[in-house]
Amino acid sequence: MGSLRSAIQRVRESLFFVPAAVILLSVVAAVVVWYVDGNVAAVEEAPLLLQVSPAGKQAIATAVAGATITVAAIVFSITALSSQIASNQYSPRAVGGFFEDRFQQIVIGLVVGTFAFSLLVVADSAGEDASGVVRGSLSATIAVLLGIASAIAIVAYIDHSLRRIRVGSVVRRIAEATARAVRREHRKRDHPSAADAPAGPEGTPVRIRADRQGWVQWIDGARLARSLPPGSVARVAVRVGELVAAGDLLATVWLQPGREAPARLVRRVVHVGTTRAIDRDPAFGIRQMVDIALRALSPGINDPTTAVDVIQHLKIPLREILLSDAPDRIFAGADEQRVFLPEAPSRSDHIHSAFSEIRLAATSQPAVLRAILEASVDLLGELDEEDIAARGTALLEEARLTFDAAVGAGYREPDLVRILSAAEGLDLPMTEPPPGGEAAPGPASG
Repeated sequence: MGSLRSAIQRVRESLFFVPAAVILLSVVAAVVVWYVDGNVAAVEEAPLLLQVSPAGKQAIATAVAGATITVAAIVFSITALSSQIASNQYSPRAVGGFFEDRFQQIVIGLVVGTFAFSLLVVADSAGEDASGVVRGSLSATIAVLLGIASAIAIVAYIDHSLRRIRVGSVVRRIAEATARAVRREHRKRDHPSAADAPAGPEGTPVRIRADRQGWVQWIDGARLARSLPPGSVARVAVRVGELVAAGDLLATVWLQPGREAPARLVRRVVHVGTTRAIDRDPAFGIRQMVDIALRALSPGINDPTTAVDVIQHLKIPLREILLSDAPDRIFAGADEQRVFLPEAPSRSDHIHSAFSEIRLAATSQPAVLRAILEASVDLLGELDEEDIAARGTALLEEARLTFDAAVGAGYREPDLVRILSAAEGLDLPMTEPPPGGEAAPGPASG
């Protein structure tokens, strides 16, 4: 299962696999078409096929091949440009999503597949009788249709790329991917609590270390518990999203006498990949969104509207985190196996990761401070509706710190009132007076 997940992840991140598969299909299609054109007499009289001579077929295929390879260069240029814009304007960590775009991979595959098919038709035409006999040609017809399809696809791809590099689209994509990761990892389950764990592991400890450098992409604790030798206890030493080097400790396993160390098993279920991925790492998605907001608030860009957009989208994964149960960290097997994962980032960790850096960078941006207060109030309201208000401690703390930052920033009273009105209804006593010496009105009195 781990190998399959790894292969799927590599395919998703690769710009090579889909085009290469389409080229292979194009070669197979060209061979089939050669056979049909040369051995099926009814094809010559088919009403919808182009009626061309061998020289005409070669000219058509040559034109389509030349045009599509030029279009392929345009597609590659647009892809490189989109990645560069994402890296420079948003965050280097946001580039991965552009390579995973399935529509982009299909368009590149269609264009290069059309080129490969047309090139093979040209090669086949070179060996045909040069007599000027005109007859129906399936290969010429398909080459023309593929050329038209490639032209339509490139126009659609340009439109798709221009829409995709908009900051709103980038942030929404990351927010939705992060929310899916939260739902995958934080879904509710019946699992043993820490009180159910044995007092201490028994047996011979075996330390299993990473055999390569990379990012921990996922940890399948349930599979490890099922697959360990009976009576074994394993403590995983790394978290999802952590960078490990070759030789770093992955896990310690306590084995009963006579049992073999499950090094290969541990390395399969504690999967180390070459890149960090959002799929099972919600913290990485939040990190990307925060990076975009910080880049927007930098002096060279000074785009607070983008930062506000990021804060509004941060509510999507944060809502999932706050409303979901914490992910499992203790797993049990049928033969008294136990697996313990390290503590995952808590709800408070995610809240502070989402808001604290943006708040510190936005003390001179009233719209951003107001957006943080509004997001905090909205999420707290949803927790109240679900009767789990106790989970909102970190939100209250961020709201108070944002309140204090606004009060201490030296805004004039009308500006300060507009900012603090977003926190109306929260009990956020002011801790610092503004520079003028008079206390600004609190949220409830705004």
